[in-house]
Amino acid sequence: MFVSTGQSVSHAELISKAPMPSQTATRGIFGIHAKRTPRARMKALLKEGSAVSVQLMQRPELTDARAVIVRVTMAGLCRTDLYAAEGKIKVCDPLVLGHEFAGVIEEVGSEVDALRAGQRVTVNPILPCLRCKYCASGNSSVCQNTTFLGVDRCGCFAEFVCVPASAVLPLPAGMSDLAAAYTEPVAASLAVLKANLQADEKGLIYGSNRFSQLLKQIMNVKSLTNITIYDPSTDGPLEEGSFDYVVETIMTAESLSKMVHAVRPGGKIVLKSRQYEPVALKMIELLKKEPVMHVCNYGSFEDAIELLSTGKIDIESLVDGIYALEDFPKVLRAAKQQESLKPFFAPGGNH
Repeated sequence: MFVSTGQSVSHAELISKAPMPSQTATRGIFGIHAKRTPRARMKALLKEGSAVSVQLMQRPELTDARAVIVRVTMAGLCRTDLYAAEGKIKVCDPLVLGHEFAGVIEEVGSEVDALRAGQRVTVNPILPCLRCKYCASGNSSVCQNTTFLGVDRCGCFAEFVCVPASAVLPLPAGMSDLAAAYTEPVAASLAVLKANLQADEKGLIYGSNRFSQLLKQIMNVKSLTNITIYDPSTDGPLEEGSFDYVVETIMTAESLSKMVHAVRPGGKIVLKSRQYEPVALKMIELLKKEPVMHVCNYGSFEDAIELLSTGKIDIESLVDGIYALEDFPKVLRAAKQQESLKPFFAPGGNH
């Protein structure tokens, strides 16, 4: 259920009800505040139970010396946000939605040296636990106990958000807020390059949507140009064994079967979607083809920023529009009906 406005919500009350995956990972971010003194309020797109609404709530307080508060200037809506809003994935409740954004640092913790107030930044929404064996060995990029902004922690569809300083990435001069807010999808697209795809190979991107269009642009920049985007709703049957590799952007049992059909024996199938439900597969189909299956999560966020700063990717062609938080009912409805263009919110300032 979508509700356009709501009553004022205390940030202390909000975070006191949120689940805490670990004491270490959430200290100062979701910890219950001892102070009850009045603080400034902000607008936020809040999911509470089955309802999503724009609420007035208290601004986050900087209680962690290693955290920063960011004023959000631009935030993109993606499929994960829709799933969270609809209750298709388990999230903390109540929750501020959103995880793709750019903004300006408003305040820094006392132990933060590399960042400063007024600095334009984006944020990696995948937050490692900092206590597992991978994090302890300096390999937090493969942490298996991560939390995610807008799912496990309050996200960026708000005027302000508090995040660990370690997740913050400064932006180069001249990069627009819109391009910067596209960092997370670009980093997700760059993960496909981990599959060691070759320029002389013939590739298929299964699914026609904004992610496939972005992915094709990025692959072209990386000299992978012999690529076809396949739209299962309008294009004809795929020829058996006609592609050296297939990159998935729509993950269902039917799409997986068609991708196996389309790839050559011994070819590559790259699985990319953040699918939250089990997907059935026919082992006999896989056995006959013996494909190499690559499951890719994220590439480098730093590489994504560098690529965006070159201007070689046409981000504006993938944008539906920029909206106020109060426009969320029509934005979410439209996003459920089409995925060709990405809508953005501008919660906390000029863009």
